[in-house]
Amino acid sequence: MPTYNIHGGGQVTASTDLGLVQALREDAQPWLPSVSIEDYMEGMAHRSKIYDGTDVRTDTIAHFIADLLAGGFLTPVS
Repeated sequence: MPTYNIHGGGQVTASTDLGLVQALREDAQPWLPSVSIEDYMEGMAHRSKIYDGTDVRTDTIAHFIADLLAGGFLTPVS
């Protein structure tokens, strides 16, 4: 199962893109409570834009993950 390092610390493991977004959302819950995956994705995209100008698409989970990888927020470990 693929594992990813999260920029700023931590790791998540998931076998699907949806599972990866769910794991990221769960990892952020103590600091960024949200009611849905869509809310999490929108919030993350907004924070990425403010943090370093990275555009993160939220139209699909696959685009969201691809942009997180391209922007360096996620780095594959295995």
